[in-house]
Amino acid sequence: MKDKDIEQDLIKYSNWTLVKDVWAVTKPYKWRFFVASIFRFISDISNLYPSYGVALIVTFFSHYAIGDSLRYFWIIIALLVLAFSSKYAFRHFAKSIGYQVAERVALDSQMQMIRHLSLLDIAWHEKENAGNKLKRIQKGSDGLNRIARMWINNFIEISVNFVGMIFILTRFDARVGVSMIVFLISYFIISFFLLKRASIVSQEVDVMEERVLGLMFQTINNIRSVKVLAMADNILKMIGDQIASAFSKIKERIFRFQIRSMILNFWTLLFRIGLMILIAYGIAEGKYEVGILILFYGYFSSLVESVDELSEVTQDLVVCKYGIARMQRTLNEPVLIDSKENKIELPTDWKKITVKNLSFSYGKNKVLKNISFEIRRGERVGVVGLSGAGKSTLLKLLLKENESFEGDILFDDISIKRIDKQDYFKQVSVVLQDTEVFNFTLRENITIASAESRSEQNLTRALDIAHVADFASKLPSGLDTFIGEKGVKLSGGERQRLGIARAVYKQPEILLLDEATSHLDLESEEKIRDSLHKFFQTVTAVVIAHRLTTIREMDKILVIEKGEIIESGSFDELYQAKGRLFELWEKQKF
Repeated sequence: MKDKDIEQDLIKYSNWTLVKDVWAVTKPYKWRFFVASIFRFISDISNLYPSYGVALIVTFFSHYAIGDSLRYFWIIIALLVLAFSSKYAFRHFAKSIGYQVAERVALDSQMQMIRHLSLLDIAWHEKENAGNKLKRIQKGSDGLNRIARMWINNFIEISVNFVGMIFILTRFDARVGVSMIVFLISYFIISFFLLKRASIVSQEVDVMEERVLGLMFQTINNIRSVKVLAMADNILKMIGDQIASAFSKIKERIFRFQIRSMILNFWTLLFRIGLMILIAYGIAEGKYEVGILILFYGYFSSLVESVDELSEVTQDLVVCKYGIARMQRTLNEPVLIDSKENKIELPTDWKKITVKNLSFSYGKNKVLKNISFEIRRGERVGVVGLSGAGKSTLLKLLLKENESFEGDILFDDISIKRIDKQDYFKQVSVVLQDTEVFNFTLRENITIASAESRSEQNLTRALDIAHVADFASKLPSGLDTFIGEKGVKLSGGERQRLGIARAVYKQPEILLLDEATSHLDLESEEKIRDSLHKFFQTVTAVVIAHRLTTIREMDKILVIEKGEIIESGSFDELYQAKGRLFELWEKQKF
């Protein structure tokens, strides 16, 4: 989706949609949040009294004569103490409870986002930058946290001040109350028109910041290549250019919000002076007690603070809104392959896999062209061919990474598209060409792929087959050694052996290998190949082979070229036919 489309999509994210999305994540904690809101409401109601009490004291002493009783004065003082005590006590309780809910909501949203990202198809992830995804998680969860805090800190107080203070002023004089209402309405109209363009600029800043973080993430994620290929200067220039563009937009955002604040503050000043003159004339003419001037000044000051606060909060709200909008846009991406709707379990007693008239394209580039073959349960099948022939694409389809293919892949009579992905991988395991490693211990990296807890005996068997013990014993803490982000403490061959151990530990029915020994030296490959062939006796294996020695013992070999199967048969049959496999084998002998 183009940036213009993204911007239009976000602009359509209405305030009502924002309210519904915030409520959806807050709902599990609604009673705690409700209690926090009630406490804050009591605190702000209590805060209405001090200015009113001071006005009563001023009015009292304006009529006071020496010798009059001070009982009324002391009652007001007692009420002031009670009001201040209630204000601070209930505010403390409100924040204590409300902030906990805000933090919980933020953490829940992060978990929700990660869970949804894990369900989205690989095709979607390949189009999106990893740094952008992290930025959306960060800004979306931060936005929810801040909005929950704004409700406790700002919105309740502002609402109570507007309604309560205007009501009290209206009780003294309707003209003053009506004037205050006119002021607030005019303020919001001006604010709305000034906010519209500022909001669009704020969203543009958000998109640009996502790009900057995405490039920074890629730099850190590929730091070794950046260093050994001396790419730092070029990448830093790219980051610098993007930061400069982003900062230019940030300056525009700051300018537009500050212009808005300046105009609104000037409008506030005009109203304050005008109403003070009106009240002063009323006092001079005997219409008002002198205390109403004190009450008005105190309330108007509080209302101005609330208006200024609302102006600042509105700016923050806009930033939060678009952060949440970006997150929600990702959460609204449909789950296709991983969806459980209308899916069935893979039967444990399936007999054969049938690839029937299978075709697949990347855009207009047709990678697989109407290929068909069968794999009987327990059969070992090797797939060979030059780079770009379609071998890895075939593996992706067997891994349910993409279902936009023509033809079908059948387990007996059940299409792979109908099989629940989570259930599918209870029987399927894979060794990828590049084993992805987590910054966990070596033991955890092996066992994490299995949904079920396996015995120590199974782990030992996996270590033996993959010959992981050869290097694990040399690590500082053996299997309990943390192996670094992306497995930086391991060599390429050691990471690949880890991947083999991970797949074997899972005890699958179907084992898929994508050039699983390509990073191994010849001696290690020979040892592991012998162990794997013993393991193959217990599984159905599909092996994508780079080194043809890997597939010599296969029951069947498929030779793929330009997306088509050009040869199929056992190694001996194909070798004796002196076709394409024979040519590839003879070339690799040297």
